[in-house]
Amino acid sequence: MGLNNMSLSASTVLAVNVGSSSIKTSLFGESGRIDVNVNFIGLKTQILKIVYRTKHLDSEEKDEVVVGNDFSKASCLVIQKLKEALLQVGWSAPKKIGHRVKFSGVGPTVQEFTNHMKNVLAFNDYLSSRHNSLCSAVIYEAKKAFPDALQLLVRDHAVEGLSLHSEEQIPFDKALIKRYGLYSNGYHGLAIKACLKELKIKYGISKYTGLICQIGSGVSVTTVVDGAVKFNTMQFAACDGPVMHNRSGTQPVGLILRMLKYGVDPNCLSHVYNRESGIYGLASLPSDSDVTVEKILGDKRLAPVKNAYLTSCAVEIFKAASLMPECSNFVFSGGLATKHKWLSLELLHRSKNISLHSKLKIISQLGKDKGGKINEEGKSIIIVEIDEQIQIAEEISESCNKHAYFDFSSGVCEVPGSSSGTVKMGADGWGEGMISLNYSDTGFEFNMDTLPEAFIFSGGNRREFFLRSVFARRARVPTIFIEEAEFDMSAILNKIIFLDTPTKLGFEL
Repeated sequence: MGLNNMSLSASTVLAVNVGSSSIKTSLFGESGRIDVNVNFIGLKTQILKIVYRTKHLDSEEKDEVVVGNDFSKASCLVIQKLKEALLQVGWSAPKKIGHRVKFSGVGPTVQEFTNHMKNVLAFNDYLSSRHNSLCSAVIYEAKKAFPDALQLLVRDHAVEGLSLHSEEQIPFDKALIKRYGLYSNGYHGLAIKACLKELKIKYGISKYTGLICQIGSGVSVTTVVDGAVKFNTMQFAACDGPVMHNRSGTQPVGLILRMLKYGVDPNCLSHVYNRESGIYGLASLPSDSDVTVEKILGDKRLAPVKNAYLTSCAVEIFKAASLMPECSNFVFSGGLATKHKWLSLELLHRSKNISLHSKLKIISQLGKDKGGKINEEGKSIIIVEIDEQIQIAEEISESCNKHAYFDFSSGVCEVPGSSSGTVKMGADGWGEGMISLNYSDTGFEFNMDTLPEAFIFSGGNRREFFLRSVFARRARVPTIFIEEAEFDMSAILNKIIFLDTPTKLGFEL
């Protein structure tokens, strides 16, 4: 997708795309684009790449740098190079900076990044395979370098609603689902949006039905029906889905219980699953080695590792395809898929979607016409080069959210948990699908038989709600106290909202 397809303002916009081991940044200005990227954060050495594509400058620079696993050093290096690039081309500092974030809770697609949201990222860090920590480090440096810019969080959810699943599809008791916020949003959402946009522009497919397979450092497979996401393998956390470069992929919970039983420090589990696993784990390589995933996949001595990785990805494609009877459309995107086109065909063959004969035939076709749309055995296969940077820039430029976000950051979590329901006053808010709003003089039922999804207490002093808070804790009902002077409760009354009391997030559904 080119710059001509964007509707950006004349002022400079910065798009920041942080992964678990890379920082990709793009400056979009009136006269072109500048990219500054650093990859392989965590390995012994890194590659820093600067690309100028402007009216007056068309060049690329590539340097080997050493930041190791130091997030602050990596962030500082990238932001400093961005400032130097701005001076080089004579552009003004960016007015808006959009940061792609995965694990930030339910909320609007684009939201101003506040100190409260920084705390939310820290709260969700255990889900993120280093993503949130690296993202926070970049945001810190961006704020220092561009203090006048509007720092915006761009959520990477695959769906804008509460969850990809209904409660009937999540194999836990409903009370557990609500209490602990077991909602599946899926990720690689911006990549999915970019794919769907490219399919419409290049192939005239306005409502795609089929699979989108994102094969890069992070891997996920998405089932799409009439342009709407129905399933994504990276559902609840960064480790969900297939084995990835330094992530274990979905593994039985019994493995975690066993490690805990035999003495693993619970604080070390995240590092074990997110750094000492994945392809590096399969290859028995330290997470800070100088070997990349591409080298591992191309090393004949590591053929069993390659086989295990490809099989893991193929299983996820098979799983996603099983949710769509007679699935016949497949789109592949991501760095590994676009650089190594054999990978897509190998995965389709292993997932029982095409025969060996068709795999070899299509690979020969791809070698001649550099991709495009291939039809074989009734299957349509498209390899798409996407640009998430443009997608981030467009999101913050349009910044039109359908749903209201409520700032409960001044509140106090009385009982941790997540819930959704219609906000009603007092006794009217008791019952399934209801959230009970209570002032200090509101009547309270103390009835364990008919409970609301959550309590919101609003008054001048928390002590006024002491007995009600004790009741809420005994009943395990998510509860938050908000000072009446801090928030106008009429803004949420009679509305259906999502409420997460630990992070003090509120969002209209």
